[in-house]
Amino acid sequence: MTAIMLFLASIATWLLPFDPSTSFQSVESFELMIDLALMGGLITVALLANRFWPLWLAALHVLAIGIHGVRGFDAALMPWMYAAAGGKLAYPMIALLAMGVTRHRQRLARYGQDPDWILPWQDAR
Repeated sequence: MTAIMLFLASIATWLLPFDPSTSFQSVESFELMIDLALMGGLITVALLANRFWPLWLAALHVLAIGIHGVRGFDAALMPWMYAAAGGKLAYPMIALLAMGVTRHRQRLARYGQDPDWILPWQDAR
């Protein structure tokens, strides 16, 4: 589910119009909306998942959203810095996802089952 959310957010961001002369001169509101929607999904997964890595993934994405706030607060921030900073956070996020998937596959191979979720109405034992 997390991989699908990240993929859809990256496609949606890629589909946004880009003009090098005007992009990233101020807060990119459509990109911010995509990031906020992704944040909602990541927080939901982090709250329901039976793992710690989704919490770290959501925390990294909070930093990405914070970059929009920095741009809104400081108009002197160079546009290339604003554009590059958000993209750089994607690499550790993808690495966390890959590690989470790898560990899940290892637990499946070792134990035969690996519950992904603990829902509030289920017994946590």
